[in-house]
Amino acid sequence: MKYREQHIDKVLFMFVLALMFIGILLVFSSTVYIANLKYDSATYFLENHILRVLIGFAVMVFFIVFVDYKKLKDWAFYIFAVSLILLVLVLFIGKGTAKRWLVLGPVSVQVSELAKLALIIYLAYLVEKNAHRLTSFKLGFLPLFAVIVAVSGLIVLQKSFTMAFIVFSTGMILLFLGGVRIGHLSVGLALGLVVSALMLIIEPYRFQRLLAYLGFEDARQGVKHQAVQALIGLGNGGLFGVGLGHSKQRELYLPLAYDDYIFSIFGEEYGFIGSLVLIFIFFVIFYRGIRIAKYTPDEFGKILASGITFVIFLTAVVHIAVVSGILPPTGIPLPFVSYGGTAMIVNCASVGILLNISKQIKH
Repeated sequence: MKYREQHIDKVLFMFVLALMFIGILLVFSSTVYIANLKYDSATYFLENHILRVLIGFAVMVFFIVFVDYKKLKDWAFYIFAVSLILLVLVLFIGKGTAKRWLVLGPVSVQVSELAKLALIIYLAYLVEKNAHRLTSFKLGFLPLFAVIVAVSGLIVLQKSFTMAFIVFSTGMILLFLGGVRIGHLSVGLALGLVVSALMLIIEPYRFQRLLAYLGFEDARQGVKHQAVQALIGLGNGGLFGVGLGHSKQRELYLPLAYDDYIFSIFGEEYGFIGSLVLIFIFFVIFYRGIRIAKYTPDEFGKILASGITFVIFLTAVVHIAVVSGILPPTGIPLPFVSYGGTAMIVNCASVGILLNISKQIKH
């Protein structure tokens, strides 16, 4: 038997590394002012971010080299069950006003980030296992839809509507790719739209964000301020940008400039051309991920690769759309670029799995 050398998708790997490098530059640029002000150290945030990037890179390599993605099928239920328990647990003992974080000693974990990957793994397992009955509403669609609703519903209770939307949307895409009937998906989507509308209306801060987006003058000024300052940052950048380290919006004009609104800082410093390059990088990652899914020999790998690709791409699209004023103001980090621990590590683990799947494709 001839030994076939296995290769990862080098294009995907290099473009993800490029995003991580861009993130290091941007986090330093967007935090140097506030770090000096709050911690009397220009590199306070940068040092934390580099540590997280290194951990993320190590996790990515671990999944590429040591974890055969097919083995995840054996652990899919347990991974999902643990993520559900953590989602419930964080509602009772979670930290922060929105109860999104579990604090374990010196480490804070955003449980919803773990849950989105756990859901993708479990859905991939269920789609492959139940392939013969996915066209049935009662035996195929409903059980899988219930799994998606359970996760996205628990995330909504953490007041993380945007994350819930991304998780729900990714889940429905995976059901479509798995072969669930369009009519059944339409029922689920209609239910999701109704619940989303109710969530927007009954939660005051979400309703204020919607009013600000629609341009109502009496909408809360704090919400408008965030959206307006993000657009000012993009406008300041012009065609070619003001240059690395010359952003004005980072000087406390734009809240969370290093996290939920980091694309605004990028647009200001690198301009419209730079922004197009960054968007292009995400499209290349999306294309390579879909290509991996297309040529993966087994159904579990196809759905798993598709889920990872879509969740990263949708997160990037929502982040950029919010900063650009296309969507209402909300908080979601830009994958591999924004400051953050759990998101960085989970995204790196996800890409590690995706690259592990790419090794199984015949080159």
